Formats: sequence, C-alpha cells, structure tokens
Amino acid sequence: MTDLATIILLLGSYDRETKSTLNKIREEIAKLSVHYDETIFTLLLENVEIYETDTDWICIEKFGEKKTIILFKRESIEVKDVIEFDAKEDDIEILKRLGYKSFIRIPILEKLRVLATISSLVFVIRHKELTRGGEYIELAFLLSRGLDPRIVYMLVKSDVKISAMLKELIDLTEINFRVYENDEELLDEIRRILYYKVIKRSKRF
Repeated sequence: MTDLATIILLLGSYDRETKSTLNKIREEIAKLSVHYDETIFTLLLENVEIYETDTDWICIEKFGEKKTIILFKRESIEVKDVIEFDAKEDDIEILKRLGYKSFIRIPILEKLRVLATISSLVFVIRHKELTRGGEYIELAFLLSRGLDPRIVYMLVKSDVKISAMLKELIDLTEINFRVYENDEELLDEIRRILYYKVIKRSKRF
C-alpha cells in the first residue's frame, strides 16, 4: 500500500453501548491522524460498501454528512485516490462521475475479505457479553482466508467472559489479545498500538 492512506478495520457488535465505544475509537484515531499528520481511515463494516471493477476496488464509506471514496488498484492493493462527496449523493452516480462504466457491489463476506486485505490493522472489540458475537464469526472467517494474525488485536472488556473455543483460537492463531477495564483504558491501548505499529514506522523516529 502507498503512503497515501492507512486503513484500520474496526469489528464489533452494533448494540448501542458497543457502537458508542466504536465511535469513540474512531474519533480518537482521527485525532491521532491530525496530530501526527497521517492519513488514517477507520472503517466500520456496516458503514462501508465496496464495488469491484476490472482494475480497481472502490471503497465507499458513509459517515455523518460525507461519503469518503477510496480507490484501490486490485493487483497491487495500492491507494490510487481519496475523494469526498456529500453523503446524500447516490453511490452509482458517484461512480459514473468518476468515469467507471462497469462495476458490481460485492457481497458481505467478500467485502469483509477485501477490507482485511487493504487494512494495516484490524481491531476486534468485545465490549458487552450479551450480544450476538458477530465479530467472532467475522474474525474466524478472515483468519480462515489467510488474514495475517500479527495485524489483529482482540480487545475484550474485563467483565466479558470468553469461551474455551475462542481462547483456543487465540492460542492457535497467535493474534494479539488485550483486556481493558473501561473506555479510557481501551483508548490508551488503541493509541499505543497505533503509535508503534503505524506512526512510529511512518515517521521513522
């Protein structure tokens, strides 16, 4: 991937409490991006659509009042361009204005695989016990498709019990595993990981 952008994939449940925490993480990463003059995009699966063309992947993320369009070369997984549009604009019309004549929106599992392919880090947040645990399914799918476990960080709140099967998956794949007590401690973990895995390497200091 080029230095134009760093992509962070954020996986978690979409109950109200967890989603609030995911948005806090997103906001914190945005602050770090501005402070260190780094272009870092944090993508939530439910906010993103990906379209495939003969040459490119087109990632369209809707967040708030804007849509961010990230164009990737499929062969090299390099960022070609990043463009912003008003959130009210239609995806298809945007793609036509960008000059694409033939494209297809890919299904959810393939979307997940592409997002993992273009991401520098994957954060899996388990903030609340009584949720469906879809993020576990997403993680297992990605690992089965060859996702590098070294870029995966599973962050679990201390009062959430995890199953023996998940513990075994963590041991087998050697993904990074962290426990946090509250949102502030979680944000500290995120800041530290980003500093050493993205910012320090980019700035070479």
